[in-house]
Amino acid sequence: GATRVKQSKIWIWLLALSLGALLFMGAEVRDFSREALYPCANACVWFERTVGVRAQALFSRARYAARSAMLERDVARLQIEAAETEALEAEVARLRSLLDFSPQASGRWVAAPVISRGGTSAVWQSVRLGKGAKHGVHKGDPVVVPEGVVGRVTDVSAHTCEVMLVTDPNSRVACELDVPGEGAGVVRGILFGGGSHAAADSELTLLYVVDPLRLRFLGREFEPAPRTRVVTSGLGQIFPKGLTVGYLLESRLEKNGLSREASVVPAADMAALDTVFIHTAGGDRAP
Repeated sequence: GATRVKQSKIWIWLLALSLGALLFMGAEVRDFSREALYPCANACVWFERTVGVRAQALFSRARYAARSAMLERDVARLQIEAAETEALEAEVARLRSLLDFSPQASGRWVAAPVISRGGTSAVWQSVRLGKGAKHGVHKGDPVVVPEGVVGRVTDVSAHTCEVMLVTDPNSRVACELDVPGEGAGVVRGILFGGGSHAAADSELTLLYVVDPLRLRFLGREFEPAPRTRVVTSGLGQIFPKGLTVGYLLESRLEKNGLSREASVVPAADMAALDTVFIHTAGGDRAP
């Protein structure tokens, strides 16, 4: 028992000495501990400022690259949507122009698609439409587009019809010049189709040129100005009055010197026909 008491006293004295040393040598101990921990702390700071920063930058670049790729995909998608929107707007504008077409004429206007054209040598002279007798179409009905007269129906089946264009040499349309203040007898005439022919200076046999239409039997004393609008006169009971047919290029006296003849360019682009309008009034018209 005495030995244990002696050992306890020794441990107590050692503890007291240690506490005293800490009290008298606290500053030195703290400096020593800081110096001992310096290499580890310095290594941590170096690691954070070099490896850590670079790793963070690497991950940031990866995030930016992913974000950039996502934005590029969004831009491409928006470009596609913008192109689709433009196409839709163009289609809406085209349909509006068709729906707004309302010439001053009695009867019913039937919209019809162009499903085929005449043969190669008659590309400017006839078209076939996707509307026929089932839709109220009759032989002799006039065919127009918002820009002007296209031609007239010459043959009808149940669901289709054939149209002779105003450019056909056999076409005849009673017309007059849109000249305010002039007498009707002075400016009226008959519009003849000009036809088409292969371009003489071209090696392409499929290239055809439209000849100007001919407005004949105008009054010899009246010399119309170029670009004068040529409209239907309503005579002949084929075409309603006031539809644009074309525009005058030039005029000259006919060989007999009794009347004047004018060259006319068609108002409608026959090569770009897509959807046309048939004026159906019921019953067959004069052929």
